[in-house]
Amino acid sequence: MSFIIGTTITADPRTGLAAAKTLDGHVDFALVPDAFDGIDALEFSSWLGPITSELGLIPEVRVTHTEPFHVATASATLDYTARSRSGLSIGISTSDADAALFGRRPGADSAPAWAEAAQIIDLVRRLWDSWDDDAIIRDLSTDRYIERDRLHIVDAQLRDSAGTDYSVLGPSITPRPPQGHPPIVVRADADNAAAVESADIVLADIGAGDTADVDSAGPSVEKLRELVGPRTPVLARLAAPTSRSEVARTTDFALDLQSRGASGIVFSALPEEQLEFSIRLVSEIVPALTAAGLRTPAMSGADLRTRLGLPAAHSLYTHA
Repeated sequence: MSFIIGTTITADPRTGLAAAKTLDGHVDFALVPDAFDGIDALEFSSWLGPITSELGLIPEVRVTHTEPFHVATASATLDYTARSRSGLSIGISTSDADAALFGRRPGADSAPAWAEAAQIIDLVRRLWDSWDDDAIIRDLSTDRYIERDRLHIVDAQLRDSAGTDYSVLGPSITPRPPQGHPPIVVRADADNAAAVESADIVLADIGAGDTADVDSAGPSVEKLRELVGPRTPVLARLAAPTSRSEVARTTDFALDLQSRGASGIVFSALPEEQLEFSIRLVSEIVPALTAAGLRTPAMSGADLRTRLGLPAAHSLYTHA
């Protein structure tokens, strides 16, 4: 399989848009971080969906204070606007400042926040699947738009990061996404093994040195590969190279990462450098990786699950 390449773009209407257009058709996806200090990453991705044609769009949603029902419906909508090219990056919030923006619960510690996030990943998939693919019938003879027997009740009981129990009731108000399950991405750290095991794609933070010998934060690529098994892509997340010497070493770095079990790289570009780096990524790095045999021609028109080597998503209610 082709070595997966992604990069970050910030939700900036000028440089973020320009970077997305530059990357479109050349890399597999753009990861859009969210920090509650600007344009919402998911809304920004929904805006980019109709503007781009091949680029996968994976916004981060910090689920600690965001209603799970809204996460499910908004991410399903994104998959429609992006024409089956969307994913969902699950993050958490641990600061009092983030909590104050919502005013519903105090700031969270990492471990309980990730425990809740793992539950939310399962719930989001259940809400996506709460409409069968053929639930919409548009039967004019009976004036029925949907077949109610093809909708499924979701009645979930969860515990939030403050230790309070709450419930979420479905079905969703949005039809099942075109991909069924847009790929869910989780960045590994010390407290989120359950969330990592539930993810479709796992990110491993890698040190920024000359070689990939040392992982700077969280579990190593090798440990993650053992944890999630061979079917879940593990992508190395590292700072975007900026100098000519760093760019020149990228191919050797990628070959080393591949030998350690990584399925690809996600470059983390600084907001002020994202447009310049996207040009360098498309014009220098991707061609070098292709010449080294790591990349194959992009699959035009493929949905994001296919592009990332993931199997088709089967409904959790197939046998209900």
